[in-house]
Amino acid sequence: MVLRNLRRRPLATGLTSVSVALGVALFAAVGALRHAAEHGFQRSAGICDQVVGAKGSPLQLVLSSIYYLGASPGNVSWDLWRELRTWKGVRWAVPVAIGDTHRGYRVVGVSDEFFSRVRLPNGGEGDPLRLAEGRVFDYPPERFEALAAELDAGGDAHLEDHPEVLRAVVGAEAAAGAGLRVGARFAPAHGLEGGAAAERHAEAEVEVVGVLEPTGTPIDRAVFVPVGLYHLLAGHRPTAETATGGARDPRGLSAIYLRTVPGMYQIRIWRRLNDRLDAQSARPVDEVRKLFRLVGGLDLALRAISALVVVVAVAGVVAALTNTMAARRREFAVLRALGARRRTLLGLVTAESAAIAFLGGVLGLVLAGVLAAVASEYVRRNTGVALSVLPRPADLALVGAVTLAGALAGLLPAVRAYRTEPARVLASQL
Repeated sequence: MVLRNLRRRPLATGLTSVSVALGVALFAAVGALRHAAEHGFQRSAGICDQVVGAKGSPLQLVLSSIYYLGASPGNVSWDLWRELRTWKGVRWAVPVAIGDTHRGYRVVGVSDEFFSRVRLPNGGEGDPLRLAEGRVFDYPPERFEALAAELDAGGDAHLEDHPEVLRAVVGAEAAAGAGLRVGARFAPAHGLEGGAAAERHAEAEVEVVGVLEPTGTPIDRAVFVPVGLYHLLAGHRPTAETATGGARDPRGLSAIYLRTVPGMYQIRIWRRLNDRLDAQSARPVDEVRKLFRLVGGLDLALRAISALVVVVAVAGVVAALTNTMAARRREFAVLRALGARRRTLLGLVTAESAAIAFLGGVLGLVLAGVLAAVASEYVRRNTGVALSVLPRPADLALVGAVTLAGALAGLLPAVRAYRTEPARVLASQL
């Protein structure tokens, strides 16, 4: 009988269900995206436990060096990298240089230690980076250290003397988006903006030697080259305006990925670096946590608005059912005359209200899935962070809560049906 009554009023049933669905969809989508985004960004932040860079905003340092978003706060000297490699408690230190692009994808200079040392968090010791095709370029830290020593001594190194730096390993998304496969060649563009008007380093045609498997992190959107390439390119040399060793010295490093021994050593190294005047250390996991605390107010505001939409939608269910009560008085009177109890009518109307709310809740979850999928694809394309927006137990609980709210809201029109006097109603119809 409940289903029959709902089918008799398809327009009213559909509109009220859709209004409930919109509120549920917004509420669920905001919650799912917040949860998935925080988990995805935290996973990406786990590739190292500290990032060392120039003094400034630690969040800016993490976003520029881990997520390849925005500009670096400045450079640190490679002397600091060489020093860190000797510190007790440092497991490994990978030099990082960022400043060029290729078709909108960041060109990131690293040593080959990056590919063997970095682990992607998975709840255990972590997953290593794997190649879909090709190999990793051969550029160990010792080779970069030799180049740095040569440049420090006043040597004028040239690209033709260091052909080993003209190699690249490409992330999965960058390879697909820029059409790069093993054997392809490209010239990096100067600066972070890229685009057709960007000045390209025509003297440095790089050959792709490997393509990484997808990781669901910003690594997918990066093009990795030997870090020494940055210090051999035209336009990457110190000038009178860029003091040697300063934060603007082109012959510095944008950042240093650091993995330390957990516990006392990790804390001691972090404090020691932040006591320096020429560098800072940021913990990526902590900075991501701070970032989501900053946007937490917006998240709560959106969920409050969506909850208000749900309340208004449930009130619409009450209004729709109440407006039909006068037209259904004869129906209820006949049911009573045929022996239906008052509580049967009460349950009938309440069940209709709950069914409309349930239908809206289920439709809302479907819409939330679509919204979250679209939003997660946008996040992945712009940050490289893959978001998992699978349904959660909280979503099912939300449908249950909305259904219960619909049932309670239906009590008002249900009471009017409960009070129906069959003899008086039927007599007025004669």
